[in-house]
Amino acid sequence: MAHPTYRPDIDGLRAVAVLLVVFHHAFPPLLPGGFIGVDLFFVISGFLISTIIFQSLEQGTFSFLDFYKRRVKRIFPALSLVLIASFVCGWFVLLPADFKQLGKHMAAGAAFVSNFAFWNESGYFESGSKLKPLLHLWSLGIEEQYYIFWPLIAWFLWKRQINLFKVCVVLFAASFIINIVTAKGNPVAAFYSPASRFWELLIGSMLAYVSMHRLSWRQLVAGKFGAAPQFEPQNPPRSNNITAWAGILILALGVYFINPERRFPGFWALFPTIAAFLLIKAGPKAWFNQYVLSNRLFVWVGLISFPLYLWHWPLLVFAEIKLGTLDAPVKLGLIALSVLLSWLTYRFVERPIRFDRNWPRISLILSSVLLAVAVLGGYTYLRDGFAFRFPKFIQALLHNQPKLDEGWRSGTCILDQGHPSSEFSPDCVDKIADKVKRPLLFLWGDSHAAALYPGLKHLQDTGAYNFGVAQRTGAVCPPIIGDVRPWCNEINTSSFKLIQELKPEIVMMYAYWSHGLDGKGGFAGLYDLTKLDATVAELKKAGVKKVILMGPSPYWKNSLPHNIVETWKKAKTVAKPPLYMSYGDFGLVTELPIYDKQMREIAKRLNISYISGLDFLCKAEGCLTRDSEDGVKVASVDYGHLTVDAAQTYLKRIAPLIFAPETVYSSPNN
Repeated sequence: MAHPTYRPDIDGLRAVAVLLVVFHHAFPPLLPGGFIGVDLFFVISGFLISTIIFQSLEQGTFSFLDFYKRRVKRIFPALSLVLIASFVCGWFVLLPADFKQLGKHMAAGAAFVSNFAFWNESGYFESGSKLKPLLHLWSLGIEEQYYIFWPLIAWFLWKRQINLFKVCVVLFAASFIINIVTAKGNPVAAFYSPASRFWELLIGSMLAYVSMHRLSWRQLVAGKFGAAPQFEPQNPPRSNNITAWAGILILALGVYFINPERRFPGFWALFPTIAAFLLIKAGPKAWFNQYVLSNRLFVWVGLISFPLYLWHWPLLVFAEIKLGTLDAPVKLGLIALSVLLSWLTYRFVERPIRFDRNWPRISLILSSVLLAVAVLGGYTYLRDGFAFRFPKFIQALLHNQPKLDEGWRSGTCILDQGHPSSEFSPDCVDKIADKVKRPLLFLWGDSHAAALYPGLKHLQDTGAYNFGVAQRTGAVCPPIIGDVRPWCNEINTSSFKLIQELKPEIVMMYAYWSHGLDGKGGFAGLYDLTKLDATVAELKKAGVKKVILMGPSPYWKNSLPHNIVETWKKAKTVAKPPLYMSYGDFGLVTELPIYDKQMREIAKRLNISYISGLDFLCKAEGCLTRDSEDGVKVASVDYGHLTVDAAQTYLKRIAPLIFAPETVYSSPNN
């Protein structure tokens, strides 16, 4: 089977791609657009694979067996090693529910269908969506699916003497249109679906055909695609330097303008894909490619780029699960460790296997190992994450570990990011005989506000208080009018109009205020709390009799279930974990009292009611780790979202303050 002439500049481009991804994952605020490095990989892969296929077909040497055994030797060794290492780490670090999920992801990764698995699990309300050690394998699934289908399609059409460039163009157009349409209506599907991603690899495939046949732009426009292949590289014209610099400029613009809040891929993915197209097309002798991308350091990073991509994310995730929030030196250390493991993998695993001439035996062994890993992952899933690793009382505490949105209001009363207010259900307002139930409490805020609803519902069901609830909550959207983020601004504007229409007696405002506080007494971060004053003023102007600003509930350095287990491990005793947990390595967020003080002062200044979760769920010895004094269920799903039972306990305790007739600044300490 034919193989393309080695180009060190392409390895250099691989280095750029993987470094963008690695530093985006480690420092997302500093490099929000770094994830487009994956799109560079897609174009590179499409170019290299299609070059092999096209050359082999035209030389009459194409072999499916040879093609796929080379894919096995290229991909299976490092992938198997990382999957096994992730299983071992998961055994010691992950809770049963998380380890069960890891097992499913291992099986999906080994079967190259991770993109479908994560597509099915995607969204803000999938607990721990950003702490899945194998989340990054979605892109490998896309590439492998392309490797499976594209050679079959190309071979079938070549045998029927159908021009492959025309086929690439048609498939590219179809996939790109699917991408645009899907990104607008369902961005999650557009991100993970091969149908909306294959166009990126097809850009590389079209470039492979153009490069192999030395087609000019004029020939492409004229539709002259049948030129004889020219396998010998030629010196590029001077215009290729311009092509390379144009590619760098477009890539830089993409990194600068693209961020996770964009509807990606959509049109935005044209930035990295066109950049990759231009840089590859410029050729190895363009100045930038020859002296920058072909630099020995870039080439070296490019050679280890595949294992580096595989290693870095599990290391970052397992470290964060184990240690909590990571500071910059720790992250840099983990990146360095990723580089070391990648070099060791490349030097002692990848290279010896790739250049072993006894390929039938090696390919069979590698396939068997990956199959065994898939079976192990599936068995881990079926055995519920091997809960027997923990003593009975820990198993009981973690039994049926709650999900993030468990018990939240049925219907669409809490929207995921990017969803418009039109998706709120009419059932989000309690009514009796088509009339709004009075008195009406309007619950307004982000997902932390949504987590309070089970407690309000419990008060209604027990008959302790007779009231109605209207709910408008959006993921990562504080109840602030004028949010700069489009989807939050649209939701909050709509919510305020509903408040003006319904005229609720009580408005309860709650969000993860820490997003807007710097932990030192000032404002900073994602939420602009300086606009709270204007928002409260508008509520009072709308006739709201009582505005309640909800202060923080207990926020933990890591997920509370994880902290409970780590505390038990550290104690090395069979005694039950403490009912209350304070500050420490596996305890409360250190800045929590500062957050509470800041929000308390804001409420006092605005002359509105204030209720802090710290006043009702905490004591001198710490905050509740279980739903009540004698409870056996965890109090928080993760770092701070209350469970159903904890919300019921909390709302029962604060109900007298909520329904007190006077509008005053209130707290047990005031």
